[in-house]
Amino acid sequence: MLENIQILVSQIIVMFLLMAVGFVCVRLKYLNNDGAGQLSLILTRIIAPCVVIDSFQREFDPALVTDLLAAAGCTIIAMGLSMAVGHFLFRANGPHKNFADKRMCVVFTNCGFMALPLLDALYGSYGLFLGSAFIAINNVLLWSYGVSQLCRDTTRAQKLRNAVFNPGTVSLAIGLVFFLTPLDLPQMPATCVSYLASLNTPVAMIILGAFLSQCDLRSCFQDKQVYYVTALRLLILPLITLAIFLLLPLNSILRNTMLISAAAPVAMACSMFGQVYGTDYLFSTRAVAVSTILSAITIPSIIALSGLIGG
Repeated sequence: MLENIQILVSQIIVMFLLMAVGFVCVRLKYLNNDGAGQLSLILTRIIAPCVVIDSFQREFDPALVTDLLAAAGCTIIAMGLSMAVGHFLFRANGPHKNFADKRMCVVFTNCGFMALPLLDALYGSYGLFLGSAFIAINNVLLWSYGVSQLCRDTTRAQKLRNAVFNPGTVSLAIGLVFFLTPLDLPQMPATCVSYLASLNTPVAMIILGAFLSQCDLRSCFQDKQVYYVTALRLLILPLITLAIFLLLPLNSILRNTMLISAAAPVAMACSMFGQVYGTDYLFSTRAVAVSTILSAITIPSIIALSGLIGG
């Protein structure tokens, strides 16, 4: 357990150093908001799907199918809990005018940008394989539940189309085809996919650093509601999730893999989607900034607690 915590802390330090590169690039005007947006598009549309596809480039094993289904079940539990808490605390007819943005910040984690590099460092391709289930379900809910929260005019057909055709579900479907059938990705395309997948950590962290450089961190840490949402996202919900997982027959790797994804900071998508649909995206931006910084402390603490209690 101690070795895993050391690896986790070391990886988080490396990730923050990479964020510093993005931060400095913006300050030196090597990178601007448009460039960061273009990098984000490349990451979410090309690099992240390649990570998922690459993680499925392995021989079929019924035990892995069982693990993947268990990971999907854990994801549904974790995200279902977050949705229930979000709806209970931030009611449409309550005092929170930006209730939809707060629900988004509570429900959706940065399971791609932050969780995947940590899973890769701790458990290699097996961790990425399990983490792909969280990403796929996260994307389905983001494009269906998330969009419906921010845009009340979304039709049922649009929700269904968004839930089915998005980078997370499409890459998972492609990966499953190669994993469940005798088909293999030819060597040269497979090498290309592997190279692109290896870009995930540096590109994601540089984008996050560029994103943080454009935030007024002083104002972020002065917003009491940001602390409230951040506490829910980083501490309260992960602790409840851990308690539930400890009641289930999960091995430590599966439990910790799902916990890292569930304990990740607020998703950048909350801010980006809020800006697209005209909601209080500035609040989501502050929540992303504060939760990302504080997650350097909370994620190792949650995993350490998981090891102490569950072994």
